[in-house]
Amino acid sequence: MVELKTPLKEQVEILVDKSNQEFDKGNYDESVKILEDAWARLPEPKGIYDESFHIVLYISETYLLIKNPDKAKGWADKIFQCDLERIDSGQREFLVGKVSFELGDFKAAKRYFSVANQKSQGRCFKSQDGKYLKFFNQKADKP
Repeated sequence: MVELKTPLKEQVEILVDKSNQEFDKGNYDESVKILEDAWARLPEPKGIYDESFHIVLYISETYLLIKNPDKAKGWADKIFQCDLERIDSGQREFLVGKVSFELGDFKAAKRYFSVANQKSQGRCFKSQDGKYLKFFNQKADKP
């Protein structure tokens, strides 16, 4: 992976920290706005930087939290181009599976959860909303 050069690295880290502070206060829209600013500061191609993965993940997860799966999908789709040298434990597929589930695309959700489950050896469902595991364990592709 390519390291961001200082002072840009410091600017992005400061923005991510600010976003986390806003998130902790429940200011989710502001948190996302700050993360989008951090994303905009990454040089092209953005996905080669370590920071790209977490920025995209946090934006997607926050949009899911505030019940905006359409925007979450727009960001989650980018996750497969981010920090490709990162250890692949199924986190990408699990994120896209959650987004697919929330959008009602249960067939895609089942497919992504299956890949995530295999890559993570089942660990991907731990510390997640139990509805995803319940859905995954059902025979049909409907909740």
